[in-house]
Amino acid sequence: MILRGHHLLCMLGFKGLGYDSDFIKNMDTIIKKLKDDDDVLIKLVDNVDNICEKCPNNITGVCENEHHEDSIKEMDDTVLNILQIKPETYMKYNDILDKIKLLMTEEVMDDICCNCAWKGYGYCVDGLKNLR
Repeated sequence: MILRGHHLLCMLGFKGLGYDSDFIKNMDTIIKKLKDDDDVLIKLVDNVDNICEKCPNNITGVCENEHHEDSIKEMDDTVLNILQIKPETYMKYNDILDKIKLLMTEEVMDDICCNCAWKGYGYCVDGLKNLR
């Protein structure tokens, strides 16, 4: 499985909402697979991943949001940096969750996600609280 940095935070509080039913179904499938087997090996990246496959912002394998000043890639890089993970690293999901519990804070998430449309709902921060 391939996951980009910021999706590690999105998955914490995902509530079955999203762009369309294909995106939601894909996200639900990925989250269920990880919950059912937290030893799944994940390749961590700072570009499009398995969640992006069904996203309408994925234009031929490139996120159209990469062209904005505060790009999604910058969010990915920041998350991976805080978790002390280099892009292209393979890790078990269980080990990633341990790093999130240890190194991620609500304040840092507020900063990383400051331009995210979903931030106002508080789902991801709630997910972090529940993880702990």
